[in-house]
Amino acid sequence: MTVAGVVLLWLAAACTLLAFSYRKAFADAWTEPVLRVPVLILESDDWGYGPVEQAQRLDRIAEVLVHFRDSRGSNPVMTLGVVLAGPDTDRIRADECCNYHRLTLADPRLQPLRDAMLRGRELGVFALQLHGMEHYWPGCLMHAAAADEKIRHWVTQDRFARTESLPSALQSRWIDTTALPSTPLPRNDVEAAATEEIRTFAAVFGRPPEVVVPPTFVWTEDVEAAWARGGIGIVVTPGRRNECRNAEGRIVEGKRTFWNGAEGPHGVSYIVRDCYLEPCLGVTHERTVEALRLRTKAGRPALVEIHRMNFIGDESTMAHAIEEMKRLLETACALFPTLRFMSTTALARHFRERSALIERRTGARVHFMIRRLSSISRLRKLAWATGAILPASLAYVITRPRPIEGTESIA
Repeated sequence: MTVAGVVLLWLAAACTLLAFSYRKAFADAWTEPVLRVPVLILESDDWGYGPVEQAQRLDRIAEVLVHFRDSRGSNPVMTLGVVLAGPDTDRIRADECCNYHRLTLADPRLQPLRDAMLRGRELGVFALQLHGMEHYWPGCLMHAAAADEKIRHWVTQDRFARTESLPSALQSRWIDTTALPSTPLPRNDVEAAATEEIRTFAAVFGRPPEVVVPPTFVWTEDVEAAWARGGIGIVVTPGRRNECRNAEGRIVEGKRTFWNGAEGPHGVSYIVRDCYLEPCLGVTHERTVEALRLRTKAGRPALVEIHRMNFIGDESTMAHAIEEMKRLLETACALFPTLRFMSTTALARHFRERSALIERRTGARVHFMIRRLSSISRLRKLAWATGAILPASLAYVITRPRPIEGTESIA
């Protein structure tokens, strides 16, 4: 056998071995739809029960968003992960913290906040998504209040409480954290609670939710099944499903992984949110723009997480968050002329229907599959070590997509 034959045989064997060893990564990278244009969505959780000042802050956010337009003339969309209820602290205090009492967004005291959300929705810059009835499991909260004076004060204070100040483990709604490590909640209780929060959302906002964002991204198969039966069609994920917390209260990373547009066993579609703009934590627009660039290069959308905590509290915190949001939008529009703004629901529809925004050409999909796989550090190093990088690079060059006349491209 010639030297060339030996080299070719080695390369074929190396490629085959790597493809087999990383077969799930290859399958996911191939199956996940490829976007032809950059897509940017702002995703903001925790809005709802809490200080009424949120209404004024939401109006200011909406005023900023209406001044930006994408390549098709659409405004940026900020999805609001809505928390529908919290503790009725007056009643719990009067009851000497013996029982939990709930106060929802249907209460007249929270009407300004509800109205601000609806105004933004009418303007097309807010999309309302279900975050949860509460940002905790009430039974776990009251159990903690019985043992912890700080939690007891939280549920009996004389103003609307902020869930951000609760211990992290308590903020996971869909697990039992009365003792750690956490345990699953009873299935019947989960089904009843999921059904109730979907009905409450519809009653408060006049239409049922299409999208759910699990609090702290911890949820279980039982929860997802109940959501699906209630009409939820889209679950926002960090790319995996986390189902429990360990003895220290930390989230245990789940083994179930998802890609954009993947369909779950109960018919829901998964969307991946893995970009961040959290000014109050030091995550500013420069990092977000870089994340948008990397997602665009891989044919993926950039769903940018920016929590309520960035916008409430003192005026300087709000002003900083608004400025960073403006800079993100200004920079993104300048760097990506074909940028598209849309809601998470619209994005899921494009994936599901394989619209004109989705790449269908086989060669182009191979090209983006290689781009996606190159982000896996260990696989990339093995490709270099074995020489498999040579045929991969050749395939990458050969399959480089050309723009289709009349369409936009991110190639």
